[in-house]
Amino acid sequence: MDQENLQKYRRLVMLAGTASVSTAVLFIVIKFVVWMFSGSSVIFASLTDSIFDMLASLINLLALRFSLAPPDKEHRFGHHKSQSLASLAQAAFIGGSAVLLIIHGVQRCISPEEVSHIGAALIVSIVCIVFTVLLVLLQTYVYSKTKSESIAADRLHYISDVSLNLGVVAALVLSSFGYMFADGLFAALIGGFILKGAYEIGMKAVQTLLDRSLSSEDMQKILEAIVKTEGVKDIHDLKTHSAGPMVYVQGHIVLDGGMSLFDAHEIVTLAEKRVRVHFPDAEITLHMEPDNFETRTSVNFTDEI
Repeated sequence: MDQENLQKYRRLVMLAGTASVSTAVLFIVIKFVVWMFSGSSVIFASLTDSIFDMLASLINLLALRFSLAPPDKEHRFGHHKSQSLASLAQAAFIGGSAVLLIIHGVQRCISPEEVSHIGAALIVSIVCIVFTVLLVLLQTYVYSKTKSESIAADRLHYISDVSLNLGVVAALVLSSFGYMFADGLFAALIGGFILKGAYEIGMKAVQTLLDRSLSSEDMQKILEAIVKTEGVKDIHDLKTHSAGPMVYVQGHIVLDGGMSLFDAHEIVTLAEKRVRVHFPDAEITLHMEPDNFETRTSVNFTDEI
């Protein structure tokens, strides 16, 4: 990734990360005040979620800063996977908060309590929905430009927050009509929804840390870009993975064994350029092999189009 794109990436992800932490802090202050007045279980659930959001977003912001550090002699591929570690931590935080919410919600269903100051609680929930939607829009824009895994994880749990706050509004409205169980019921349902989101975030982070290959669609694009390059006779052992904004591609291409090293290098360079049409910042390593009997009999050509 060149310096201009790196600086743009840095500005965007840090903007989204800072906005996430600031929004979470604002929500904590507002919800704590309303919870102290209302005693609402569902507001407490929302407050708990915001506290964990703030911790997760703070870890995410620190990880983003670390991931932007340039490669060094001990980390030649850079520090991009710290974003996946942050996403894994987010999943743990969010999953823990979800379990607590489910337990608290079930307790309130069994022993419902009257919710006071419902009007104030409704106003706070609606304000939180508006701010969360604005944050998600910002994160969506940043993700579309950067493909940052940390921003994607942060965006996912704030999308779940929109649902959470809609659930809070529904619970408060039902409670105002005398359905006291609704407060605890929605708290438990929200906890279940958050737990599902935590699982999705965690699984995606684990797959990145395990160097999962790109999607079949992306692999198809890479294969076609390479084999359609004039001079390339075949390809095998294509391997890909991603980390942060980077995509890594390596493989073995079969060329005419009689051509000069200069001509072979030109073909490889052209193949790399064709791949970068789809992945502009990819780091590509292509090993050249001659088109002879030994190559054809000792290699299993499994990368078929």
